[in-house]
Amino acid sequence: MISFTSKSTSLLLLIALALPFDSGRSQTPSSTSSGDRERLALLPFEIRGLSENEGKQLKQRFGEILGESDRFDVMPDNVLRNSLNLAGLASIDSCNTLPCLAQLGKVLDVAKVVHVSVDQWRERFVMQIRLVRSSDAALLYAERVEFAGSYDGLLSTAIPEQARKLSAAYLDRKTSWYLIAAAVIVGVGLIYWIYASFASMNPDETGGPGPTPSPQ
Repeated sequence: MISFTSKSTSLLLLIALALPFDSGRSQTPSSTSSGDRERLALLPFEIRGLSENEGKQLKQRFGEILGESDRFDVMPDNVLRNSLNLAGLASIDSCNTLPCLAQLGKVLDVAKVVHVSVDQWRERFVMQIRLVRSSDAALLYAERVEFAGSYDGLLSTAIPEQARKLSAAYLDRKTSWYLIAAAVIVGVGLIYWIYASFASMNPDETGGPGPTPSPQ
């Protein structure tokens, strides 16, 4: 029985050492050089209850914070406008669905598109932030924020906070199906090995009663 336990412990240890360590548990992304920044388009904010100038201020502040990180290369506003004009897209106000946003990303030649809407009801603001991948219209990030306070508080507090949160979010993390399949195979193999080991033991090893001696 001791031999069997020792073998089981050794096998489990080998399996544990073979599995890759998941460094993605940390809540902050690894730093990257400026040359590795991912090109991103921050679209004009979709606003309701605010003035056009206020919407531009919110977008500018949000973009500044995104640009401060080493993660995203935010497309400048003038380049964004020129690219849309060249594509014949003078107005994109109604473009807020995932397929439309992804198509905009392809037109702008960026990997990802950020769409932000802000609604104001007196001293209450509701902000919705979405990040869409251009290649397949996948929604990689979605956040709904309610802020109670003044416009100045929204601009100076909530906007920078949410921009930093987006900069630190993990995106494009796909399920490692090959690891899941490997784990299943290892688990099935381990169960079979344990069963086979028990089955091959003689009665003395299992502690069971030996054969009954024949009467003399």
